[in-house]
Amino acid sequence: MAATVASVPSRCCSAPYVSLYNRPLDQLDKVLVRGDGQAFAALAQDPVLRRPSVIANRGDFAYRAQRPIWGELAWMGSLGQPSAVPWVLALLTIASCGAACAVGARLLRERQVSLWWALLIPVVALETLREFTPELLGFALLGLGVAWWQRDRHAAATTLFCVAALTRETMLVCVGALAVWELLHAGSSWRTRVRTVLPLGAPFGVYAAWIAIVAARVGASPLGRSQGRLGLPGVGLVQSLARSPNPAEIAGWFLVGVLLCGVAVLVRRSDVLTWIAVAFLGFGLLLGPSVWLTNAGYTRTLLPLYLLGGIPVLGAAAAWRRHAGQENQLSPPASGVDNPQVTAAPAPS
Repeated sequence: MAATVASVPSRCCSAPYVSLYNRPLDQLDKVLVRGDGQAFAALAQDPVLRRPSVIANRGDFAYRAQRPIWGELAWMGSLGQPSAVPWVLALLTIASCGAACAVGARLLRERQVSLWWALLIPVVALETLREFTPELLGFALLGLGVAWWQRDRHAAATTLFCVAALTRETMLVCVGALAVWELLHAGSSWRTRVRTVLPLGAPFGVYAAWIAIVAARVGASPLGRSQGRLGLPGVGLVQSLARSPNPAEIAGWFLVGVLLCGVAVLVRRSDVLTWIAVAFLGFGLLLGPSVWLTNAGYTRTLLPLYLLGGIPVLGAAAAWRRHAGQENQLSPPASGVDNPQVTAAPAPS
């Protein structure tokens, strides 16, 4: 984090889209204006959404305001002092990275995989760390919610899913995948399965209620600014590959996601994390050029795909190694070893 802040040149970045930063900027503010961190900083300075004019288009302000948790946390941490907001966002980013690593380690431990693999999470989430955005917090809430749900702590898990949906609305893809998984695996009758899944409707209801509040408060709906961000399956990806100055990077990340999901389906089809990863891969096919081409936005949007998709694969590999080790322990000794038919030669007279 310190290296990211220190590496920002004195003259950097395109013009900020939040008018609060049309002024001389210090080093930490320059980190914000490189990406969407500036929008969350604006929300942290306006928690009741009274100044949508700080972003030129009200629809764009509403689109950012549909993710209130990160800005609210920054507002509370800064005690309402605008000058403290960038520092609080930086600290929140560090804390959320630690939380994501801890949750990732828990999911790995449940599958008897080395916890050291969790240290790859900051590498995959580098763009989130560079922009002070909430995807790592959303992943931490999401992963812990899944772990609690599978231990029948449904009320606590549903609460986490509601907060995750207000942190990043794409986390609802996970909730939907978990609901489908439950319908196919939980209980002996469809009535039991439906009753089990019903609480998972709460995050969708909470999110719908919040965007209704945003639309009434701002005068524009967050859903109205999805143009360029969502589209027909595969169209945005193909267009982005044609327009990107570095198409190999986009294609590489996409192929990694496909590979993770493909292997996970082959080796751990019943793992709920496999279902979530596949759901995010399908969602990724709907992303438009503005996501694929802007600041590697796809790595932030599809973060659960890369993190949760890898865990079942690692779990299967660890199980295979354990099985191979057990077979080696049970295998018979090599020929001629401890063979009673082999006797020592007589000593010379």
